[in-house]
Amino acid sequence: MLRRNCVALIRHLTHNRNMNVFTQCLNPLTGIATWQEQDEHYDYHQEVARSAFADMLHDKERNKKYYIALKNAIENVHRTGQKANVLDIGTGTGLLAMMAAKCGADTVTACEAFTPMANCAAQIIEENGFADKIKLIRKRSTKMTVGKDGDMPKRANILVTEVFDTELIGEGALLTFRHAHEALLEKDCIVIPHSGTVWVQVVESSKVNAWNRVKPIKIEKDLKLDAPSAVQACSGAAAVHDMQLSRLPPNCFVALLPPQPIFKFDWSNEESLQFKDQVVLQVQSIACGTAHAIFMWWDLNMDKENRIVLSCAPVWEHPDVPDVVKSQKDTSCLLEMADLIPWRDHWMQAVYYLPREVPIRRNEDISLVGYHDEYSFWFKLLNKPIKDVPECPRPICSCDMHIAYSRTRIGQLNDKVRNNKYIQALRNVKKDVCLCFSDGCLLGLALAKSGSKVFLLEQNFLSRKTMEKFVEANDISERVTFIDSIDDLPKGTCNDLDLIFGEPYFLSSILPWENLRFWYLAYKLPEHIRRMPCAATIRGLFVEFKDLQKIRAPLGVCESFDLSSFDELVQNSSEKSDSPIEAQPLWEYSCKALSKPFDIARFDLSRTIDLDEHIRLNGAVPIEEDGLCNGVALWVDWNLHLNCKPVSCGPIEEVIPGEQVSWDPYTRQGVHLFRNVSRVTRKNLFWWSFSFGIRHGEMKFDFSEVTKN
Repeated sequence: MLRRNCVALIRHLTHNRNMNVFTQCLNPLTGIATWQEQDEHYDYHQEVARSAFADMLHDKERNKKYYIALKNAIENVHRTGQKANVLDIGTGTGLLAMMAAKCGADTVTACEAFTPMANCAAQIIEENGFADKIKLIRKRSTKMTVGKDGDMPKRANILVTEVFDTELIGEGALLTFRHAHEALLEKDCIVIPHSGTVWVQVVESSKVNAWNRVKPIKIEKDLKLDAPSAVQACSGAAAVHDMQLSRLPPNCFVALLPPQPIFKFDWSNEESLQFKDQVVLQVQSIACGTAHAIFMWWDLNMDKENRIVLSCAPVWEHPDVPDVVKSQKDTSCLLEMADLIPWRDHWMQAVYYLPREVPIRRNEDISLVGYHDEYSFWFKLLNKPIKDVPECPRPICSCDMHIAYSRTRIGQLNDKVRNNKYIQALRNVKKDVCLCFSDGCLLGLALAKSGSKVFLLEQNFLSRKTMEKFVEANDISERVTFIDSIDDLPKGTCNDLDLIFGEPYFLSSILPWENLRFWYLAYKLPEHIRRMPCAATIRGLFVEFKDLQKIRAPLGVCESFDLSSFDELVQNSSEKSDSPIEAQPLWEYSCKALSKPFDIARFDLSRTIDLDEHIRLNGAVPIEEDGLCNGVALWVDWNLHLNCKPVSCGPIEEVIPGEQVSWDPYTRQGVHLFRNVSRVTRKNLFWWSFSFGIRHGEMKFDFSEVTKN
C-alpha cells in the first residue's frame, strides 16, 4: 500500500463555508511540507481504504472451506437435538454470518467493531435477505455481554472467526479465542477453525540473508568497506519479514532441517491457548551449511476430524503439489506450480532471522527452540542437544541500522551487481572531493575509503548514527564530513567539488521516481560540477498480473452472496484517499509482459532545474501479446554516465512480450492497477500521459482505456 508521508495530524479547517480537511504532507521530491485540501471526510475514507481486504475474499479455497466446515458443524449440532447458535467474531462484510444462516443456523450473532465496516455489513446482510436471521453487534467481541439484557441471550455453541495474519497470532487471535471461551461460548462448543499448526524450516540462503545483514563492499582487489561489529552482531528487526516464499527460486536456498511443526494452537481448548510459551525440538540435520534464517507458515484444521485443512505452505511443501515435482527442485517447474496453488496476500509466509548464524553439519543433532508471546514468534538454534529451554528475549535491533532502513534497502546495499556498476563507473571519474546526496550511502563511504574527501548529507538521525558507525569501523573519519544541509558546506567548498554523487536513495521516498530528490538537492550547486547519476528515465510496461490485481479487484458475487456494496464502499474511499499508483515488490508477483518497455520521461540531472517548468508528455504503446491487461508497472533507470548501461530498479532480464518478467528484488516498483480490465490483442493501443509541475514536485500519470486501431 502506498503510504503518505504525513508530518502532522489531520486538521479540520473552515474553507469556503464548508468543513474541508487539510493534510500536511512532506513532498518527497522537494522536501517541503505542504498543505493539501482533501474531501471533508478524508480521514474516514483513508481509514476505510486501509481496511480493505478484498484479496482475502477473493481466496476461493478459504471461502469454500469455511463454508463446508460451517455446514458440517451446524448439521452435527442438529443431530444432537440442539439448536445451532452461531457467533461470528469480526464479521467484516458479513460473509461468514450469511453462510451460517444459509446453512440453517437457528441463531446467528455477528460482531464488528469498525463502524464503517459494520454499517457495510448491515447493508449487505439486508440486501441478501438475512436481516431477520442475523443480529449484528457493533462492538468488539471482548466487550460483548451474555444474558437477558445482553448482546446474546445465551452463549453460542458454534464459533466461526477469521482473526489471523501472516504470523497467525499477530492480530490478537489468542486473546480473541480465550475471551470467547471464557464469556461467550458453551463448554462443548464447536470452533471453526478447530486448530492451527505453525511450521518452520531452517535454511541457508545468502539471498535471503542479504535482507538482514550488511556484508562488506569490495572496492578494489585488496580494499573493502567493512560492516561495523555492532551491525554484524545485531539480531535485526523484531518485526516479521513477510514474503511470498513460493516466488523465491529454490536454487537460492538450502534446507538444513526438514520442515517441523513447532506450535499447535487448539482454538477449541481454552487451556491450551497460552499467551507465552516456549518449546524445543530435537531434529537431525539433512545438509551441511550455515543457518541464516527460518521460513515459517501455518495450516488451519477447520474441523476436529482434520478432514478439512487449509495450508499456507510454500510451493515446495504444499500438500497440493505432487511429491515428484517437489523432489525435482526445478525452478521453472516449481514457479509454474506456484501459479496453481491458492494465492494469498493476506496470509503470506514469513522469514525469521536467527540471532546469530549457526554452522551445521549433516546428520547433526540440532536443538530448534521456538518462543511466542501474545502476538509474535522468535527462534533460536543450537547445534547440540539440550534438555532445558534457554531464556531468550524477543530479538530487537541494537545497531540502529535495522530501524533506520527497510529490509528492501538493506538488500539493496548488499546487491553486488548494483554496487559493482557504481564502483566501475566511479573509477574513471575525478573524485578528489565529493558531495553525496543519499540516505545511508555506503558507496559514498566507499569513495572515502578509496581516498576521496567526502561530504555526506544525512538528515535522518538514525541513518546518520548508522553511517557514523561505518565511518568509525573503517577509520575514515578524517575523510568524511557529515552535513545537515547544503548550507553547512564550508565556504569555498563548491570551488573544490569534483563530483556530486548519489545512488540515489532517500528514506522519504516510496515510489522509485521520488528519489529524484537528488536532482532538487543538486540544482542549487554550480552546473559545472559533475553529477552521478547524470540522467534518469521513468519507464513503463503494460502487464497481465496473475494475482496482484485482486488487492483492488471488485468482488461482486462471492459464494453466491452479493458483496457489491463492499466494493462500492472501498472503491469510493480509495478514490478519495489513495494515490492511483502504489509501490510493490513485483518480484513476488507473477506477471506477463503485454508490451515492450516504453519511456515516459527522461531527466537530465546535470542541468539546472527550471522551477517554473511544467512538463507534459503523452504517447501510445502498441500491445505485443494477447492477454488481460490489468496493470502498468513503472520504474526508473539511472544513467551513471553516458557510456554505460543504466542502473535499473525494474526488470533485471530482457523483457519479452508474452513471457514472465523478472524484477529487481531489492527495490519496489510503481504499480497502476486498472479498475476496468480489458482483454487485449495485438491490434490494441494503450495511451498514456504524464505531467510534472517541477516547483511543487507534483507528478501525475494517466493510462487510458484500450482503443482499437
